[in-house]
Parts: sequence; C-alpha cells; structure tokens
Amino acid sequence: MPLKRVRVESFRCLTEVELPLHPQRNYIFGPNGAGKTSLLEAIYLLGRGRSFRTRLNRRLIQHGQQGFSVYGELDLGGNVHRLGVGCGPNGLDLRLNGEAASGMAALAELLPIHVIEPNIHDLVEGGPRDRRRFLDWGVFHVEQGYLETWRRYRRILGQRNAALKAGSGASGWNVSLLEAGAAVDSARGRYVAELALALQGLGEDLLGYPLEVKYLRGWAEKMAFEEALEASADLDSVKGATQAGPHRGDLSVSLDARGVREEVSRGQQKLVAAGLILAQIRVFAADRGYGGVLLVDDPAAELDKHALEGLMLVLDELPAQQVITGLSEHALPAPPGYPVFHVEPGGALSML
Repeated sequence: MPLKRVRVESFRCLTEVELPLHPQRNYIFGPNGAGKTSLLEAIYLLGRGRSFRTRLNRRLIQHGQQGFSVYGELDLGGNVHRLGVGCGPNGLDLRLNGEAASGMAALAELLPIHVIEPNIHDLVEGGPRDRRRFLDWGVFHVEQGYLETWRRYRRILGQRNAALKAGSGASGWNVSLLEAGAAVDSARGRYVAELALALQGLGEDLLGYPLEVKYLRGWAEKMAFEEALEASADLDSVKGATQAGPHRGDLSVSLDARGVREEVSRGQQKLVAAGLILAQIRVFAADRGYGGVLLVDDPAAELDKHALEGLMLVLDELPAQQVITGLSEHALPAPPGYPVFHVEPGGALSML
C-alpha cells in the first residue's frame, strides 16, 4: 500500500516539486535549509492534515503565494487513490479521488503516516495530551468505529462539564458518560496490549534494555469507572470539570524499569519515542497488512554512530514505506537498490 508519487506546490521553500517514491525506502539528501524537512512535512500533511512542526497551516504557504497544494497517489492493492490537501484564503481543502473529502479522517484512514523527527522526545518527556493523541490515533487505525466512539464520549463529557460549571447538577450525564467511557477505555486497553507485544525486543535493539508500556486509564487503578466518578463528585463540583475518565488517560513508559520522563537522557528519550512509533507500525501491519509510511528526518544529526546503526537495522525489517533525509550519503549511507534524491537550496529536486 505505498505512496507512488507526491507533488508539492508553493509549500514553504518548495515552488513545485514532484517526487516518485519507491515502495520500500527512499533517501533525500541536501544541505540545511534546502527543503528536505519541508518535503517530509508535505507528505505528513496528506495523512494528518497538519505539519509536525507547526499547527498553523498558513505558515506553510510559500512567501508571496496565496496558498499551497500537496497531491499524492496511493496504491491500495492495485487500486490507486488520489489524495489532495490544499490551503488558501478559505482554509483547508481536502480532496479524495477528485472530490471533496468528508473530513481528514477519510484521508488518514487510507494513509497512516508516522514521523521520527528531532522533537520526538516530547512524546515521552511532555505531558499526557501528546501520549493520548498518539494512543487514540493508533486505536483509530485498528478499531473500526473508534472515532465516533471517542467523539461521543467527548460530546457527553463537554455536556457534563457544562452542567458542573452551571451548578445545575451533572449526575444526569453519568450513565451516558460511563457507557461511552467504557467503550473508549476497552478499545484503548486492547490496543495497548498489542502495542506492548509489538514493543518486545525493540528496547534491546535500540537501547540495549527492555522497553515497556502500560495503559493508565484515567482513574485509580483498583476502582471501577463508576466508583471513581462517584468518589470525585465533590471535587468535580468545586473545579467545574470531570476529574476521572479516559480524557485523563496516559501511557506509562519504562526503560529497564526506569521511568523515561525523569530517569533517562534526552538521547535515550528520543530512541524510546522512536521505539513506540516503530511498535505502532508493527501493530498496524499485523492488523492491516501494511504499516503505513514512516518519515525519518535527519537521524544522523540526532544519533551517535552506534544508535544510528541500531535504528537502521530495525528499519531494514520494518513493514512500512520509508522516506529518510540526511545531509549526505557520507553521514547516512544509502544501500544499493533504493532511490536517492538531492535537494538544492530553493527546493530543486534531482535523482542521483
């Protein structure tokens, strides 16, 4: 299920670029500022609807232009799907096979996109919101109907919180919240069980130590959701917000039984986060037969030689199409058989 080609117009420093893609691995080399990362951003946009560097899509429009467009062709077992994402004066424009897409979920479902980039450590070092986003995005791709389940829970949670703020009593929302929350919690639990299995061996391959992940549900572990909701009723009223539930869930990640937020180095955190993403790809591949597209931004600049070699060995066995950037083949040798592209300052692209 690879991306066959990508066309980018008026995106950051890229005026007009077309990139034919190998189904397994692709290398893009060039000096800093030439547009390597911008190409990865554009591909990421096709499956996520936003950049991994900024949440403001208008910042991606090339200076002096009114908007940008990104187009991709995706081969699904011989059926080619055409995906398009544009941004202009009227906001984001999503296209699927020449027609307006129903929403970003329609593109995301077809094209799972993952990225390993310099700020990847935020996934494990930062707050729980990013980990919940990582978790829910993973569940969305393997649990049919999860998006609507999650949206229903969020709607009911919003209504309950509004009642709490108004002081009008929130208990009337409890039954609906418990039902929707149980569905979200159950789907997440199944997914994290698969993620934990897929993670086995990756810690040793990348860092020399076992890597483990555990799902934190969003309330006290030994309590049922209903009990937790009842126990927090007074605090809910004081704070005007629901204190227990899947909206407060998290992932606990450990490396050799050490907490990765406080007890490991920044470099190790990057590899831990990479391990989670690689495990997610394995889960997708087991469920869908294909892990999606993995973008790797200049790994040679972020990792020492030993860590880089370990990562590349894992990537050799990864069931996903890969696009990898670097300054040069000297820093990141490209094995024979894979296309190598070079980006010149200003975004001009050529194949070596």
